[in-house]
Amino acid sequence: MRVARLAVVASLSALVILVPAGAALAARTTVGYDVGYPQCGERLPRDLAFGIVGVSDGLAYGENPCLAEQYAWALTARRVAPAFYMNTGNPGPATVRTSWYRTDGPRACGSGDEAGCAYNYGYFAAQDAFDRAAARTGAASRSVWWLDVETMNSWSADVALNVESVRGSVDYLVSVAGVPAVGVYSTGYQWGQITGGAQLGLPTWVAGASTAEEAPALCSASFTGGPVALVQYPSGGYDADFTC
Repeated sequence: MRVARLAVVASLSALVILVPAGAALAARTTVGYDVGYPQCGERLPRDLAFGIVGVSDGLAYGENPCLAEQYAWALTARRVAPAFYMNTGNPGPATVRTSWYRTDGPRACGSGDEAGCAYNYGYFAAQDAFDRAAARTGAASRSVWWLDVETMNSWSADVALNVESVRGSVDYLVSVAGVPAVGVYSTGYQWGQITGGAQLGLPTWVAGASTAEEAPALCSASFTGGPVALVQYPSGGYDADFTC
């Protein structure tokens, strides 16, 4: 059933309308930007086609202290609703932000069922991020969400358990929160290290382009098996995003 739901998310990729044609024509720029807790207090770009705001503080179960202010900035984009991204992970029993063996999750969890614990960790991480975004912006349920999957976060050496954590986050956001669409932000290398290259069919936001000119070439570099929606590249001290 979870695999079926992931396929539905991929089919929703056409609804990840980050830069609709009409808005792109009306705007002075088609460049989007993503910001998060590292940009707290910084001056942000003034002319943007779309904005994506990080909910977490770099790790799951934490909050970007500038979430509300940065969401207000993203609202200045011309006729394009902001999106959110959240940090993910799978630290196992070493986690300090929640109880690994909590018993109130959707899956059975215990020392003999670490897969269930990993799924629940991701599920509740998404719930935590969603609730924070809802409280600070009131827009959590109507926004596109991206899962930030990077090696700098805590992950298990067992890639199958890491996939369960990602599945848990997707399932919460799609099946419980009812958001329009969910995708993955990562690189092919990091996704491979963390998940073993799992082909989940999710919309993809590719990091790693060096310039705006290089970004279009990565529009075919999906690592999830789903369509590439965005490619990130550095621009003027910011993280800019090209729409594929």
